[in-house]
Amino acid sequence: MKSNPLISIIVPVYKAEKYLHRCVDSLLAQTFQDFEILLIDDGSPDQSGEICDEYARQDSRVRVLHKENGGVSSARNKGLDNAIGEYLTFIDADDWLDIDCFEKGFSLLKQNDLDILQYSYRMISEEDESIISVHEYDCNPMNWIDFVKEDHFLECVWGNFIRMSIIERYHLRFDEDLHLAEDQLFIMMAMTLSKKIAQTNKIYYNYFQNPESATHNSRKEDIIKSSEILLNFGKRNCLFKPQIDRLITTFYIDLLLINVDEARDLDALFFGEKIRFSNLSLTSSRLLCAFSFLGMNIAGKIVLIYLYFRKIFADFSDKKVIWFKRIFFCFLWSGYMNCYMR
Repeated sequence: MKSNPLISIIVPVYKAEKYLHRCVDSLLAQTFQDFEILLIDDGSPDQSGEICDEYARQDSRVRVLHKENGGVSSARNKGLDNAIGEYLTFIDADDWLDIDCFEKGFSLLKQNDLDILQYSYRMISEEDESIISVHEYDCNPMNWIDFVKEDHFLECVWGNFIRMSIIERYHLRFDEDLHLAEDQLFIMMAMTLSKKIAQTNKIYYNYFQNPESATHNSRKEDIIKSSEILLNFGKRNCLFKPQIDRLITTFYIDLLLINVDEARDLDALFFGEKIRFSNLSLTSSRLLCAFSFLGMNIAGKIVLIYLYFRKIFADFSDKKVIWFKRIFFCFLWSGYMNCYMR
C-alpha cells in the first residue's frame, strides 16, 4: 500500500456484523482507487472484528485497528491518529456510499482547492431499505464565515471530505466525554479553521436509519451535558447560533419524550440561550419556543399534545394533515390570546 493515499476513510465499528459487508464493499467498489480504509474495531463483542481482519487480508488498502470499547468518538480519534491521506472522510459502519463518491469528490476538491466539501445524502429505511427522504446540499465555494451564514450545511461528520492538514495542524479531535453532538462540534470547529468550503449534489451518502444507533438511545445525562457544551461553543462562535438553537430545542423535546419531569433540568439552559423562533424550522420546536413564556411545563405539554395527534394523523392524507395543523394552531392561538388579554 502506498504511504500517502489521497483519501483516508475512517469507519468506527461496533456491533456491525449485519451491515459491515455492505459498507466496506461500497468503499472497495469506488471508481477512484487511491485511498486507505481504517476499520476501527471498538471492542465489538460480535464477529465485526473478524470481518474487518478478513478484509485486511484480502486488500492491502484496508487497515484494521483493534481497541477496547470506548465509544464512537474514541474510535474516530484512533482513526485520526493513524490516517495518512491528503483528505479525510468518515462513514458509519451501517451506511454506504455511491461508487463514484471519491472520484467526483476528489475532482471537486482539487478543482476548487477546498478545505471541506460536503455532499448530499439519502435517508434509508431500516425495514426495506427504501428511500425515506433525500437531502440535497449545493453551494459554490466560499469562505467559512459566508458559508455558515448561509445556514444550510450538514452538521454531521459523515458526508464531508476534510483536508487532513487542518486536522493535524490544530490537532482537532472528538470530545470522548460526549455521547451526543460530538460530531456537530467537530465539524463546526473544522469549519472555523477552513479557508474554503463548498457543497455538491452530485454525490450521495446513504444514511441507514438504525434504531440501535447512539442517537436513538439518548440518556438524560448525555442530553444535558451536550447541551451545555454546545452553548459554551456558541458563546465563542456566535455565527453558529441558528444551528445551536435547533440542536438545543431538539434535545429538549427528546427529554420531553423520555420523561416530562426530566426536561425541567434543561429549563434554565433553554431560557439562558434565548432561543430565537426564526432560527427554528420544525413545528414542534417552534411551538416550544412560542409558548415558553407560559412556562416550560405548559409549553412542553403543548408540544407533547401536538406530537401525539400528529402520530394519530400520520396515516391520513396530506389534506387531512393540513386541516389538523390549521385546527391545532387556531386552538393554540386562541389560548395564547386568552393568556395575553388577561
